[in-house]
Amino acid sequence: MVEVGVSVVAKLAEYLVDPTLRQLQYLFCVGKVTRNVEIRKEELIFKQGRVQERVQEAINRTERIDDEVDNWKKDVESLIAKVENLEQELKAYNGCLRGWCPTWRRYRLCKMLAKTTNRMIVLNTKSDCFNPFSHPTIIPDIEYHTSQNFKLFNSTQMAFDQLWEALKDDGSFIIGLWGMGGSGKTTLVKEVGKKAKESQLFDRVVLTTISQSPDIRKIQGEIADTFGIKLEEESEIGRAKRIALRLENKEQILIILDDVWAKINLEDIGIPFGGNHQRSCKVVLTTRRLDVCTLMECEKMIRLDLLKKDEAWTLFQTHANVSDAAKEDVARAIVMECKGLPIAIVAVGTCLRGKGIDEMKQMLYRLCTAKEINVDKGVTDAFACLELSYDYLETHEAKLLLMCAMFPEDRNIDVEDLFRYGMGLGLCRDVDLFETARSKVKTIINHLIDSSLLMRSPKFNKGRQEYVRMHDVVRDFVLWKASKEHPIIMVNCIEEFDKLIVDEALNDCYAFSILLQFPSQVQDPKLGFLLLRSSELLDISHATFEGIKGLKALIMKSTKWWSKIELQPQSIQYLSNLRTLRLQDWNLCDISFVVSLTRLEILDLQGSEFAKVPDGIEKLSKLKLLDLSRCKIDECCYKVMGRCSQLEELYVSKHFSHPRNTNCYEYLGGSTANLLKFRRYNLEIGELYGRDLLFQNEGTRSLCFGQLNISLLGAVFKDLAQRATIIKFYELKGRSKSFMADIVQAIGGMNELTTLCLETCWEIEYIIDETTPHEDAFVPRLDELVLIDMHFLKQLWCGPPPFSLFQKLKRLTIFDCSQLLDIFPEANCNLGNLKFLTISSCPKLTSLFPVSAACTLLSLMELRIDDAPQMKFVFGEEQDESHIELRLLEYLKLLDLPNLVGICSGRYCPRWPSIKEINWRNCPNLVCFYSPML
Repeated sequence: MVEVGVSVVAKLAEYLVDPTLRQLQYLFCVGKVTRNVEIRKEELIFKQGRVQERVQEAINRTERIDDEVDNWKKDVESLIAKVENLEQELKAYNGCLRGWCPTWRRYRLCKMLAKTTNRMIVLNTKSDCFNPFSHPTIIPDIEYHTSQNFKLFNSTQMAFDQLWEALKDDGSFIIGLWGMGGSGKTTLVKEVGKKAKESQLFDRVVLTTISQSPDIRKIQGEIADTFGIKLEEESEIGRAKRIALRLENKEQILIILDDVWAKINLEDIGIPFGGNHQRSCKVVLTTRRLDVCTLMECEKMIRLDLLKKDEAWTLFQTHANVSDAAKEDVARAIVMECKGLPIAIVAVGTCLRGKGIDEMKQMLYRLCTAKEINVDKGVTDAFACLELSYDYLETHEAKLLLMCAMFPEDRNIDVEDLFRYGMGLGLCRDVDLFETARSKVKTIINHLIDSSLLMRSPKFNKGRQEYVRMHDVVRDFVLWKASKEHPIIMVNCIEEFDKLIVDEALNDCYAFSILLQFPSQVQDPKLGFLLLRSSELLDISHATFEGIKGLKALIMKSTKWWSKIELQPQSIQYLSNLRTLRLQDWNLCDISFVVSLTRLEILDLQGSEFAKVPDGIEKLSKLKLLDLSRCKIDECCYKVMGRCSQLEELYVSKHFSHPRNTNCYEYLGGSTANLLKFRRYNLEIGELYGRDLLFQNEGTRSLCFGQLNISLLGAVFKDLAQRATIIKFYELKGRSKSFMADIVQAIGGMNELTTLCLETCWEIEYIIDETTPHEDAFVPRLDELVLIDMHFLKQLWCGPPPFSLFQKLKRLTIFDCSQLLDIFPEANCNLGNLKFLTISSCPKLTSLFPVSAACTLLSLMELRIDDAPQMKFVFGEEQDESHIELRLLEYLKLLDLPNLVGICSGRYCPRWPSIKEINWRNCPNLVCFYSPML
């Protein structure tokens, strides 16, 4: 009985005494409570920073952040703000006798503060349990392809309508569109595919090119990219099964297989065939041959006819613009000779634009008297017309076009590759400087594009990289033309090399591309260009190059870039005439052999691994370009680079870990004046923690420095920074509070700089401060400014800035600047060229800039603001009334702005007559946009 009594008393103590003690704690142990809360808050802020880093890394990978992560971020920001408000209120209210005498209000505040502890513990724990954290963003499918040059004539309307009806017919699974090469099949199926997507007949529309030599892995990759599938299987059949699993869901999917030359097994690619799959997945293929449609068992076979007489004239006029009546009869006769083939009409029309009557008569004569061409009947007329355009080319233009034909069919060709290969083949012998030669190559390319012999490839043109493509009919013509003349070009060769040698197929061959293995002996003194791509172990250690000593450009690329295959290239040292050498994505071990290549002008080792840059490379007097991008090198290369006075261009990525970066800075800083001669450079030093701070070929002169101490700058650093067009600083050191005053002025000016990125430079508080700026403390050409993770940045400037400070700025991006109060506090600024403005995760930002500054936004096209909880108006109020008209604004995005009331107060009435899209989320207090155009 006594034990029962003791148990009851203990339970009463548990329910009565403990809560009572907790209540007394809120009265008399305020310091202990606040210290505990502060510890939990610091832990949560630390976790918040780690999560934000993961978010930024996911964004860099173009992934979508999971909703659970976004909700966690909002909860954390809300809770931290609540805790800080309670702490300030508790600190401000001491009660009686400076806090020694408890009061009801102090008790209530302490209790509320203590309750946040458990919530912070939960959020801290949850930060390590996100699964998934982010999701791959599915890339656009058919809507990505532009249709600005598409013209639907009556001749093509019939095929368009037949395709559309076939797509709606449940009985049609495979549909074939066939017609002559260059008749416009690809363009037509793209337009039908876009209509199918826009009308929601299909959920996804995928387009991939098959070509004469189908690359199943490439085709599978293009399909997988569209669906956001990761293909981790090694075998093609395993990848096919993975794709098939994705295609077997309930979505309506259209797959367009362009340029099919022979029967292909759809199941080898991963396209399910037969059964219920036909209801949800359809295939459209384009081909030049009707028999391919038959072999592929197409339920519908649709022919694309050539243009009629009046349609051909309309298309011709679009490109030739013949307005003189005296020329019209001759021009119409020329169009008749093009036989209604669109690619021929475009080529000839472009060639004749601006030409006189005599030149047009000469072209007509040649068309009418053209000799019979021994090629497939379907392209005879096209080849005859293309030959005329080709004959109008200068020698160097024809040579570059021939070089484009060396690349595989339907390949996106890097313009920089054309320059580097062309230099090896002597395309610019009359030019001394590489920079001048590069401009000449680009001028040639532009003329070939204007002549409709090359096309730009917008899908792959990212940043400042440029790509072009060659239509397969044009490529076929160029290779046919080369076969009629000497020297011979062999491309896409998949035969055994030794068999070709026995058959003497290589005799007098000038260019050879796409080999799978290398022979021990080759006899071809005329061979000038050799391109080899391989995914297997390549042994050339015993190969003799005696028979191809005339080789001028050697390109050997490993297709397994993720797993370096060992290559022993020492025997290359005997190629004494070599001008361009590219060994890409190999494990080279030792590259000392390059010092023997005395005529070498370009050495490109992108993505390869080796021990060191050899001593003696500085003696290669003709070496002008050295590319070590993405290389892994055991020793710092700058130790040797400082002696290379002959170099005009140098590209070097970070090639070892953080502890050894100091050596790189010391070697680079201690270099002689030779480095000052670089006309192009892309140099990267420093630990970047997985962030991509510089993108290859982004600018003519690019620097990316991590953990650089700005106070220790030497003459070499200053010269490189003064001439740089793109600079990124990560974790900059040296007690620099103002970028302009402390850094730009220390460097001596950055007059060439166009793009600047500052990331995790926690010492910087202002871009420009209140001190009187020196003339060297400006960046007059800056058109892009990116600020990321600048925790102590308060303002872009402090004090009245010059009116023209950011006058040329076109793009401004600010992420994760927790102390940023405002961007442009003063009205005296000119933002007339600003086109893109993105602000994210700036919790103390109340507005972007004053209304009067907003009135200068004459070019603004996109405005995106995300996660600014204190923002009330986008543009702050002023005493003077101003009229805001954002004439070019097309996209407005406002996300997670809980206190936002409007763009500005109602008395300003902003207008945006060009608006296309407004997107807002989690803006509960947003009242009105105040635009009569909405």
